[in-house]
Amino acid sequence: MSESGTPHFKSIKLYNNLKSEVDRLIDALLTPMNREPEEDINFPFDMYIENDEVVIEVEMPGLEKEQVHIEGIDKFLEISGEKDTVKRKYKCCIGLERTNGKYKKLIYIERSVNMQAAAAQLDDGVLTIRLPLVEEKRGKKNINIG
Repeated sequence: MSESGTPHFKSIKLYNNLKSEVDRLIDALLTPMNREPEEDINFPFDMYIENDEVVIEVEMPGLEKEQVHIEGIDKFLEISGEKDTVKRKYKCCIGLERTNGKYKKLIYIERSVNMQAAAAQLDDGVLTIRLPLVEEKRGKKNINIG
């Protein structure tokens, strides 16, 4: 049986789909009404740990690095920008099936990372973001009341 057919991987895929939908709904609720809404452009991503870094790879075909804005906020990574192939390439458009418009993707990062040391690269339509892991300090400590 292939890896994608195992119950574990199906559960992860269902969880990620549900999480993406919840993130989209929360983002829609938090977007001010006077702002132009972002299009529902789906940029699928993978997130994994490699060499003490959280690595996020996002498929973003047809975009230049100038069209992508990345911002780290606490445990969230926001990727936004505008995809406009019509203005960029065509004087007169006869048919348009590719998605255009503003986009925003919000990714929750469950691990503690150093956003200040993050690095990103866009090659061949894949955005790769590397976030160094930081050690979470947990433990027991007595706290005196002053």
